[in-house]
Amino acid sequence: MIRSAYRNFKNILQYSSFKNIKIGNNVATNNSLLEGKNKIYDNTVLINSKLGRGSYIGMDCYFNGAEIGRYCSIGYQVKVITATHPSRRFVSTHPAFFSLSKQAGYTYVTESLFQEHKLLDEQGGISVSIGNDVWIGDEVKIMGGVKIHDGAIIGARALVTKDVPPYSIVGGVPAKVIGKRFTDPEIEFLIRFRWWDKDESWIIKNANLFSDIKQFMSEIGFNKPDGNYL
Repeated sequence: MIRSAYRNFKNILQYSSFKNIKIGNNVATNNSLLEGKNKIYDNTVLINSKLGRGSYIGMDCYFNGAEIGRYCSIGYQVKVITATHPSRRFVSTHPAFFSLSKQAGYTYVTESLFQEHKLLDEQGGISVSIGNDVWIGDEVKIMGGVKIHDGAIIGARALVTKDVPPYSIVGGVPAKVIGKRFTDPEIEFLIRFRWWDKDESWIIKNANLFSDIKQFMSEIGFNKPDGNYL
C-alpha cells in the first residue's frame, strides 16, 4: 500500500505536466524514458527502459531493460524473462551451484560460474528490443536476448525464444512464424518508408490511408519513377 502510494505520487510529479502521458495505479517507471502519447495501465513495471511515441502497455506487465518502439500495442500480463539456469553440463540446475546471488538464501560457490541473465546488449543493459508498430497479445512471455522487428504480431500466450522477423505473425510455445501481414514487396516498402518516424502532423494528415496497404502505397507514391516518397 505504501509502495503503491509512493509510486502514484512520483508519477503525478513526473508526468502531470505531460497531458499526453497517462500512468495507471501502482506503476513503476524507474529510470525509463517515455517519448510521449503513451499510456501505461495499472500494476505494470517499466524500468531501465524506453517506450516510443504512441505506444501503450496493458496491466500487470513487466519490462526491465527493454527498448520499445513507436505505436506498439502491448496487452496484459506481458513479461520479459531474462533469468536462466544451466540445462547442460552442470550436474544441477540449482543456483547454489553456479550463482553468488543466494536465491535460496545460500550458495556453495565463491564465484559466478554461469551467465544468469540473458541480455541482447550486455554493455547497454538491454534485455529485449521491440520494434515499431508491434502488437503483442495478452500473457506473452519474451525471453531475454530477443529482438522483435518492426510490424510483427505476437499471438496471445506465446513464448518468444528467438528473433521475430519484420511484419511476421508468430504464436505458440515456443513461438513460430505462422504467417505474414503483407506481401514481400509491401513489407519491403514499409521497412524502407518507416512511417512511424514521420512527424505526427504528417501521420494525422494521412491517417485515412492506413486502412488499406495498397491505397497507402499508391497515395504515398510507391510507384514514382524517381523512387522518392511524399
